[in-house]
Amino acid sequence: MPTKRDFIPLDSIDGLLLDEDESFEDYLFFHNVLDKFCWLIKLHYANRETVRRKRYRLDTLFQWYLRTNRVSPVAARKSLAAIVSPDQLEHNLTKGWHNELVRSDPLHAEYLQVGTNIGNWAGPGSGGLAAWNVVQSYYAIFEFLSAIVNAYNPDLRIDGHKKLAREFNNHVQGKISGSLLFYPFTISSVTSDRAFPEHPAHTKFHYATYPRAVGTSIDQLEKLVRDAFAFAGEGRRTSILDFLYELRLWANYTGVGRLLKLRDGGYQAFLMKNLGTVVFFAGGIAELAYISLFGQARYAALVHKFAREYIDRSERFARQKYLIPIYVRLRA
Repeated sequence: MPTKRDFIPLDSIDGLLLDEDESFEDYLFFHNVLDKFCWLIKLHYANRETVRRKRYRLDTLFQWYLRTNRVSPVAARKSLAAIVSPDQLEHNLTKGWHNELVRSDPLHAEYLQVGTNIGNWAGPGSGGLAAWNVVQSYYAIFEFLSAIVNAYNPDLRIDGHKKLAREFNNHVQGKISGSLLFYPFTISSVTSDRAFPEHPAHTKFHYATYPRAVGTSIDQLEKLVRDAFAFAGEGRRTSILDFLYELRLWANYTGVGRLLKLRDGGYQAFLMKNLGTVVFFAGGIAELAYISLFGQARYAALVHKFAREYIDRSERFARQKYLIPIYVRLRA
């Protein structure tokens, strides 16, 4: 039977940390699986030079997500419900945007840089509390995926994680795959090896191996992520949504003490960047669902309404609009 340590590179600094304090095992499990998931995004949606230099940016990765998958509102519309009220999706998007801003505050240009260089990282957002950032990140993703699920099944009343996860994992994740939802957000605990896509040719080179365990290829990473979801789900069909829910529970209850010890940069910095990456993409996918159903003009009006009622009322946000995630995605 696998253990959490099977997903932790013990021949790295992680092994030294565990030797000093075994209570970090849970954290390192979550950290490594989330980091691997985000590296799948980076390797699959970046050109050769970016992969070689490891200078990834969120906005560029999202642009390549759209271009590589040839995302089309017309095609996406066909995979969604025939009749959908905009009210519920607007409620979900607005709450998602709010949570995304809270987990990103204070905004720094460096948050768009998600390569191996921490740069001038200045804190995890959410008032500088890593545990609170984890919680807000999960709730942002919860709302964004709720919007996607409601776009597919408007009759479902989502009243908690279990109902959302059951519908997303068992129905939505498969039904909108290839039209709105794409790799690696299509990976679940039951994904077969044959279902993984062909990756760009440059991902076969040594420079494209996983930096936390050099020599690990993208093909190995995706299987590790799949297997980690299966391990975390304990027999239930599990996706990135469930994995982040488990991370949220841990951070909110039993893991606060461990997170408080992550003040020295590296671990906390990359945890925040990885959470920000998943939130950013989940928000973009939810926005695409809304645009597919109701058009660009109505979407722009919703963004304007959110700006008027929230962004413009906060001086620090109003003065940094070019850094606000919804505007970055809008430009993309």
